[in-house]
Amino acid sequence: MRGEKVAFVPPRYGRTVVGGAEVLTRMLVEELHSRGWPVEILTTDAVDLNRREGKERFSDPVEVINGVTVRRFPWDRTRLTRRFHRLERRIVEGKRVSFSRQEFWCRSLVCSEGLLSYLERNAEHYRAFVFIPYLFGTTYWGVKTVPEKSYLIPCLHDEPYARLEIFRRMMHSVRGVMFNTPPEMELARRLYGPDIAGKVVGGAALYPYHADGERFRHIYSLKGDFLLYTGRREKPKNTPLLVRYFCNYLENSGREVKLVLAGSGTVEIPMSFRNQIVDLGYLEERDKRDAYAAATVVCQPSVRESLSLVLMEAWLAEVPCLVHGDCAVTRYHVERSGGGLWFEDYPTFHEALDFLLDHPEARRAMGRRGKEYLLENYTWDLIVQRFQEVLEEGESKRG
Repeated sequence: MRGEKVAFVPPRYGRTVVGGAEVLTRMLVEELHSRGWPVEILTTDAVDLNRREGKERFSDPVEVINGVTVRRFPWDRTRLTRRFHRLERRIVEGKRVSFSRQEFWCRSLVCSEGLLSYLERNAEHYRAFVFIPYLFGTTYWGVKTVPEKSYLIPCLHDEPYARLEIFRRMMHSVRGVMFNTPPEMELARRLYGPDIAGKVVGGAALYPYHADGERFRHIYSLKGDFLLYTGRREKPKNTPLLVRYFCNYLENSGREVKLVLAGSGTVEIPMSFRNQIVDLGYLEERDKRDAYAAATVVCQPSVRESLSLVLMEAWLAEVPCLVHGDCAVTRYHVERSGGGLWFEDYPTFHEALDFLLDHPEARRAMGRRGKEYLLENYTWDLIVQRFQEVLEEGESKRG
């Protein structure tokens, strides 16, 4: 008898785990569960995927989180050899790397023999396995283990890793690919060919929420205009670029405006700007929502996004967004919605921020348009319907 459960396979999963793909997984799984879908999580016991920091492990091999069963398997922490680092450099530099060496490199990207063995032994008990995101050993080797029931939410970025042959083959071997946005699907088809069996599902949606901006300002003693950044504070997300641009803006404009940083990771703030740049670290959900409501503008400088939950959260609070023009996904959202502006370098950053600060009515109108766009295009009814369509199309091919 065919299993009815749908298993999601991220590299890590837990209440305290942050990261776009992990949060998207949790939101989608819990929404499906609330609608009566039999869903599970199959993952590793990793808490942090950073090899230097990630020594902590989840202790429970099986845990139930908000009604969803989570099965964890030991992360095989292989030692990163000189060979691995040489391959990594060649990949990042866009040099040729043989297929076998690509697979060797991928074996070191968060994998678990226990998880793969479980997939092989229990495939018949599941309707489908949904792997997320593309760039981990749990995904590549998991798809190779159960290709006939594999689906992929790639969270694809335009980066050197995406051009590897192993991922091109993986994209063609799964039963279906679920993209978060049209620009992400367009990128995949440029990289892997127009015949990718994919559909824009939408990733996740957010329900409208209540937030109290005045409460946030009172708790953190914030007055006047401020630019808000939330999420991982790290180079791949362009946080150092944002800090540098903002410092330049303060020096060149002389304006009374602050930058508020919230999220995980560390960020270096120049000593002379520590009164204007406020680092709040990780915020609980209520404080984060109140932060959006209190902000004048939300900035998302990352160029590696496949959906951007940050924009969704900001627009639900009717706050405009300032995004990097080199990110096809966030620029697509802003252009379609009219919910903000984009920059491509420091001069355009300065110009855009000036406009947003000087035109409060236009700013508020952008925030309203962003919310209207979100509620029209990203609803759970639409996402669940498209998710089901991808599964059914994949099953029809299997016969």
